[in-house]
Amino acid sequence: MHDPRQSALVKNILLKMLCPPGEEAPYVLSLLTYHFAGMEEGLELLREAGTSKIRLEVFTEKTLFRHYSKDRLAVDINHDAWYPSSSLTEERLEMADGILIPVLSFSLAADILRFNDQRDFVRIILQALLSGKKVAALSCGSDPYHEVFKSKKLHKGPGYLKTELQQSLFELKKLGVTLLREREGIGSWMNGGRQPQSVITEADILAAAKTQRKFLMAGDQTIITPLAADAAKQYGIKICRQ
Repeated sequence: MHDPRQSALVKNILLKMLCPPGEEAPYVLSLLTYHFAGMEEGLELLREAGTSKIRLEVFTEKTLFRHYSKDRLAVDINHDAWYPSSSLTEERLEMADGILIPVLSFSLAADILRFNDQRDFVRIILQALLSGKKVAALSCGSDPYHEVFKSKKLHKGPGYLKTELQQSLFELKKLGVTLLREREGIGSWMNGGRQPQSVITEADILAAAKTQRKFLMAGDQTIITPLAADAAKQYGIKICRQ
């Protein structure tokens, strides 16, 4: 009988065996929790990660199974090498090259910022950051200005609430968490790939001001035009590099 878990584990073993001498496929621990926004995007990221040249293990919190059956989860992420959060150990972390958070919920972001090490996910994330390991999160589930929130009709809240929620993303970035965007390759992140170059223009700033945004995120390679920089100062919009 075909066992999806077995096939995922076999893939991990083969990657380890087939890498050239002196090289190893990156070993990534993915921490999956439930959130009312960003689930589809997070599961898609996991599907993409499962086809990349990395060894991936997925750890889940109990709250996830209030909304997903185990069979549905296995199908949605096309990967069954996953385990309960209670099985996260320092030994696994020591072997890992990076931590991936495909769904960044409000509660997980808040617990990281409060250093709540009594929560298994937060304990491992903080230990990873303190030991210099890579930690990345898909940020759309916690960005109230993202299209995900608009599609769910969750974009009409007060500006102060949305500003506070977005501020938490910048605080996470300052702790060392890389904020990923959709369609950003996991392999590229793990291998230190550079983000594609983009441009922030005056029109982008004016659009942000119209929705009362106080922050804009920009990649390391993003070009900020002089007019955009002037407009950002005029409207009190902070541009934060990732």
